[in-house]
Amino acid sequence: MERSFVQNIFKYRRWWISFSLLLATFGAWQASSIGFVYDLEQFFPANDNEVRYLDKFHRELERDDLFVLVAFENKPSIYDRAFLKRVHDYTLAVRKHPKVSKAEGLTTFREPLKTPFGYRLRALIQIKEPQTYAYDSLNIAQNPAVWRQFVSENHDALAVTIKMNNQLSQVETDAFQAYLDSLAVAYHFKDVVHYGGVITTQSVFVQKIKSELLLFISLSIVLVTIVLWLLYRTFWGVLVPLVTVVLALVVFLGYLGVTRQDFNIMSTMFPTLMLIFGMSDIIHLQSKYIDGLFKGMSQRESILLTLKEIGLALWLTSLTTAIGFASLLSSSTPAIQQFGINAAIGVLIAYAVVVVFGSATLAFFSSTQLQKSKEGSLRWEKFSLKLFQINQKHPKKIAAIVLCIIVFSLLSLPLINTNSYLLGDIPERSRLRYDFHFFETSFSGVRPFEMAIEPKNQRSIFDVDVLKETLKLSQYLEQNHHIQSLYSPAKIVSRFYQLSTSDSTNPLPPDAASLSELTTQIEKSEGRLFFKLWNKEGNYGRISGRIKDAGSDSLTIQIAEIKAWMASNIRTDIVSFRPTGSVLLVDKNHEYLRKNLFYSLAFAFVLVALIFAWLFKDWRMVVVSIIPNLIPMLVAGAALAVTGIELKAVTSVIFTVSFGIAVDDTIHFLTRFKLQRQKGESVEQALRETFVVSAKAITITTLLLVVGFISLVFSSFTGTYYVGILICVTLISAWLADIFVIPQLLYFFNRGSRLADKTDV
Repeated sequence: MERSFVQNIFKYRRWWISFSLLLATFGAWQASSIGFVYDLEQFFPANDNEVRYLDKFHRELERDDLFVLVAFENKPSIYDRAFLKRVHDYTLAVRKHPKVSKAEGLTTFREPLKTPFGYRLRALIQIKEPQTYAYDSLNIAQNPAVWRQFVSENHDALAVTIKMNNQLSQVETDAFQAYLDSLAVAYHFKDVVHYGGVITTQSVFVQKIKSELLLFISLSIVLVTIVLWLLYRTFWGVLVPLVTVVLALVVFLGYLGVTRQDFNIMSTMFPTLMLIFGMSDIIHLQSKYIDGLFKGMSQRESILLTLKEIGLALWLTSLTTAIGFASLLSSSTPAIQQFGINAAIGVLIAYAVVVVFGSATLAFFSSTQLQKSKEGSLRWEKFSLKLFQINQKHPKKIAAIVLCIIVFSLLSLPLINTNSYLLGDIPERSRLRYDFHFFETSFSGVRPFEMAIEPKNQRSIFDVDVLKETLKLSQYLEQNHHIQSLYSPAKIVSRFYQLSTSDSTNPLPPDAASLSELTTQIEKSEGRLFFKLWNKEGNYGRISGRIKDAGSDSLTIQIAEIKAWMASNIRTDIVSFRPTGSVLLVDKNHEYLRKNLFYSLAFAFVLVALIFAWLFKDWRMVVVSIIPNLIPMLVAGAALAVTGIELKAVTSVIFTVSFGIAVDDTIHFLTRFKLQRQKGESVEQALRETFVVSAKAITITTLLLVVGFISLVFSSFTGTYYVGILICVTLISAWLADIFVIPQLLYFFNRGSRLADKTDV
């Protein structure tokens, strides 16, 4: 770090502190504009053909995520006049909401019936005639249009499906959920109501994000404060680093506010990350400053030496960590890209605040104000020397243990689980998860299944051959893949035909004239259909249903089976069918995660290797620096494989976070070793002094990082919970690699040499 800059920090430290406080005040003001979102499309792979096709599907027809499912239990049976009346009134009340396009349930559903005077609509149940309930229940159980769509399997719950006019903003989503809750209270359903669908999930997730953001900030600060007190035992020794990292966090939040970015499920980790990375920097700075003071230096001399020797290391650690996060830009997922670039900027903000505000503030304090006594430093020195002696005495044991860990981790990597569920990030023991299971077991489920219909050669959706192929596929999906509540143009035509004739041998009209009459009636009643199954030109349509959430891997196998069946059984010269839908795109993103994770980490390793090559000017030091940072990555992969935790958008970031942190400690260790070698010390002497100076800071920062990340286990989001555990595991493995692997590698590359000659690294 430039000497003039270092001197200016000390000389104008009051100005630097004032500037930092003003910047933080501005940041706090801007942070107030940050919102909270849960946008499923942020997890779609960008610039992907499937995404572009889904956009076309939505334009031609309608979005598949505009639905809210509301169910009401009434045990032992729904066939109770008062209950049916309340459900009916609730449905009519929901229809009046300006954002609602349609709301349909058993009591409002009408089915067409052909009479001598034409078609008329009939109700499936007469609410005012309880004497017909037994007969009505038999008809309902045999009616595919309502069975498990509006009526539960055991006849003890009714569902109302609500379709919105268009996609809602977060504010509108929260307001609509509050409206549904108020209706549930008004119609005495508060204790028996269940919700499902993306809109409800979005509202619940955002409320959780808000509450957990405050939880993580508070918990991280409390835990870090406790550790700082145990380490330093003085008021200022705790307050200076704590205020520094809080200022860094506030400035970062100000950056998010200025750039008009909102919090999502991934960015809830930002406060923890900022506190942790800032704390890592300030502890290295403060430890070195205190050591200088205990050696008899003045405050000016100690802070100048600290910035000179530690400043470059802090810059390199921040740069390499930022590179690790920035490598996430190679991901195809916008949410991960945004997380990566914001985390990279956050690391650099933390570095700037620590160097400017932290060092300027530390320069005002004496050693006894920052640390209770020198005895603490002496205990750390003894601990560090003990670690050094272990490296001296047990090189073969260390090598054997490291080799076993590497082999085990490599063998475990193919077992990493990428099978994701819609329930994956839904908080455990939450009402949302309970409701999801309720719809899975009692109704058709929540997970949508969508296929596009594309007639060939100028044919219409209602072309007789197209209908035959569509009906054939629809029946296959129901019978072989248990897709329920399935709607398609062919199913609608078949239902109309069955209701208008006694012909039980043909599912579709036998001639073009009969079909023309039916399609005319269907097109007239299109406005009453709950799902938009074809476009206005009639040359594009959909098959829409619901499927059990068996996991993304299971759905991938199903899609492959369906495609194979279509290749053998569907006349592709007449019509083609293509799986699509929002949930399918989220599943596909996990395939990209596996591919991009390798490329992004490889990119980060190459850049970091170049930095080490520039710093040390020796290929052997590049090898020494890279190997210890591969081990935590392998351990992270093995931890995923052994625990069975899903590799998905949230958990995938553990590799990047772990890499950035592991590289930090490696840089501190090796830069200290290089400084000692430049003083003419032998490898043995340089290593000994490196342990005395750096092992303390590395251990303290690792301890603080583990304590900070362990706060994530209190998250109700399963992904965030697992991130907390896995990062703690990899942090410990990174510390072990730096303390025990680096020294052995340095010994290996300096065999037979204990002198400071030019052949040593």
